[in-house]
Amino acid sequence: MQILQKLGYTIYIAGNFKTKLNSTFYFDRFKDNENIFRIDTSKFDGDGVGIKIDEFIDLQNKYDIELTVFTEADSHIPLFVSQLKSGKKRLKGRTVGIFLRPFYFYHKLPLLDKARYVKRLHSFWDTDARFFHEVLNPFFHLLNVSLHLDDFFVSKHRSAVCLPDVFQQFADQLVKEENSVQRLWIQKLDEFKSKNKGATMLLYFGAPQERRGYDKLLKLAIDNDACFIHCGLRNDDTDYEYDVNTLRGVLETQNRLFETNEYITDPSTIEYFFKSVSHLILPYRDFLGSSGVMLQALGYNIPVLVPEVGIIGYRVKNYNLGFTYDKGSFEKQFQNFLKTPKESFAKSIEDYMKSQSVQNLNSVLIQAISGESEQ
Repeated sequence: MQILQKLGYTIYIAGNFKTKLNSTFYFDRFKDNENIFRIDTSKFDGDGVGIKIDEFIDLQNKYDIELTVFTEADSHIPLFVSQLKSGKKRLKGRTVGIFLRPFYFYHKLPLLDKARYVKRLHSFWDTDARFFHEVLNPFFHLLNVSLHLDDFFVSKHRSAVCLPDVFQQFADQLVKEENSVQRLWIQKLDEFKSKNKGATMLLYFGAPQERRGYDKLLKLAIDNDACFIHCGLRNDDTDYEYDVNTLRGVLETQNRLFETNEYITDPSTIEYFFKSVSHLILPYRDFLGSSGVMLQALGYNIPVLVPEVGIIGYRVKNYNLGFTYDKGSFEKQFQNFLKTPKESFAKSIEDYMKSQSVQNLNSVLIQAISGESEQ
């Protein structure tokens, strides 16, 4: 929206505005702008996600739309494909899709599964992400530009364009909630580290989740006589593979547990927590997407240990941002990772983060919007 404003566009935000938003921060930044309007799509199928091509084109004509950016294009594949079934009807103007989740790409089909997939394809070809990205969009050019957060996916698809993954950096620039009171945690953490001088420090940043391996990191701390630092609110209602209450109790008894149990917003405090460790362990489960915490750590020049699958696994291996592990090598790779000085990754982390800059994001988006390189 900032880029579109600078380019002189009048902006319409289309979405289901009948649903209460968890956060209106980004919308509030534009609410008083006379060149930004809202189009409520709640009356259409699926609150707008299931909108038909005729209905969508009617909206484009009604508001004289010359550019449409689908910010979560993964949800609109049926709409894009419906252009093939509607004769000469095509979406109006220039169309740009931002795809955040082409996760099918990481699920390789064995020969037998491929045969089953092809046999069933006739019944779901118009909604299937794999068929859309591998065949329909490249061949029929259903969108003018397809932007992808997943650089591994882009490396294997010539028609896809890589979108720098800078959401966390960009959000940090916009949402600088200075809170000097929270800086008391810096002194408390300093005292905790002094009492446990020489011990390995493991940091968990953010809300506890099984997907993000909160319980696995607690267990890792116990198994390796390490300290566990949690910057964020606790969540005692989540189910985990391991008994987190027991694990936390053991660490607390041994004075190796440090928790804020508070949502930390102060940038200086956040930075201090990240820099309290030399290496960051991210033991995610069944996760193929990007990680904001990983990008934050890299922003502070801290290497990471991550599962070898998905976007984060590809990035860490390809750009030398730390270590990866498979299901059977977690403990071994953890030990090897800690033995490897963080300085070994410093140059490659610096180079990678330069490529993931807000400036590069602006350049890619301007080219996608205009069809021309930034001047």
